[in-house]
Amino acid sequence: MQAPNIENIFLAGGIIFFFDPGTGERDLGLIEEPPDVEPKSSEIKVFSNRSGQRRLVKTFSTEEEVIWNFKLQELVAANIQAFFKGGPLEIVGAGSAAAVDQKLILNGQLPVSIGKYGISAVTVRQFLNKCLVYDGAAYTDFSAEADSLAGTPFDLLAGADDFVYFGKATKFKELYLDLVVNGNYTGVAWEYWAGSAWQPLVTGGAGHSLNADGKVNWTIPADWATTIVNSSDPLFWVRVKCTAVTIVATCNCARQNAVQNTDYIVDPGQVANSLLNGRIGRLAAGFLADGEEVKVNYTYATWESLRFPVASADYQRGAARLQFRPSRGFKWSYIIPKCQLKPNGKLTFDDKKPMELPMILEVVDASATNPGAPYGYWECLNEQ
Repeated sequence: MQAPNIENIFLAGGIIFFFDPGTGERDLGLIEEPPDVEPKSSEIKVFSNRSGQRRLVKTFSTEEEVIWNFKLQELVAANIQAFFKGGPLEIVGAGSAAAVDQKLILNGQLPVSIGKYGISAVTVRQFLNKCLVYDGAAYTDFSAEADSLAGTPFDLLAGADDFVYFGKATKFKELYLDLVVNGNYTGVAWEYWAGSAWQPLVTGGAGHSLNADGKVNWTIPADWATTIVNSSDPLFWVRVKCTAVTIVATCNCARQNAVQNTDYIVDPGQVANSLLNGRIGRLAAGFLADGEEVKVNYTYATWESLRFPVASADYQRGAARLQFRPSRGFKWSYIIPKCQLKPNGKLTFDDKKPMELPMILEVVDASATNPGAPYGYWECLNEQ
């Protein structure tokens, strides 16, 4: 990072502003543009005329100040409180409710909003849109049974002409078979639809041969395509067949629960201090495929209204951290140990643009607790 070197030129990116009022950092949300930083010094200049000319000989710095100017575009309660010097937030008519089998698509590893606040008792499970058994002459739809723990058990492969089809609207990389009766088969083989024909699918897991409860897993094929089976919607299908049957496998269901902090993570959100949506994120090391649709159950907070008194508290004080990630491996942060949030203008109502809260972050001298960096410090992390 020694100048001159044109590799030191970069674009700032991934800008996040955190504020900690003493109860933990919170993301201030979307900022209209990067904050403007105004470092200021008040100085006394000393001059000498000993040489016959008045010349500057020394400058004394008497005051130091740093101001951050920015506009918040997310009008959550905590941000509005800071703007209006609001008092404690009151939740009127607080209660709770439950959501059952809400569908949610988990893309990548970015947490997805669940649309409710203050969620708890979260469970995430895999499901199949369709489960069909073909007996060589006709299809029987066991989709409801396959997705129900209390459903009626059903036979899988009863003969060498049979197929069992498992279909889903999104790609998946494994399924779980809960068997009542373990099967005994010869020549069990799995296939997937490759766009124009069924192709062999290399599978593993304890449930692969239909002779035990367990997972059937595979690597998602690059040419896996949707198709219609028995007048269904277009789905991603896998199917299983065999060459001979000794004992017919009987299945309770084809569904499985994901494990929190192994397959997914939960951000509960909150209502108490601000309105933050609960979110669920997929973990790459788990069994859920990127972009897979899941069903979630959870409890969430309800209320009639939220309110706080205006101009009944002081400015919000605490610590702050501005983080930005340039286009290459370094991550810069400006750590501010002591500061306060203050309004910096008017809140205007305009139906042609998003509402914005003009704010300033006033850096306060923290010599008592941070004598080495009373106005904060810059930190660079190497994440190449």
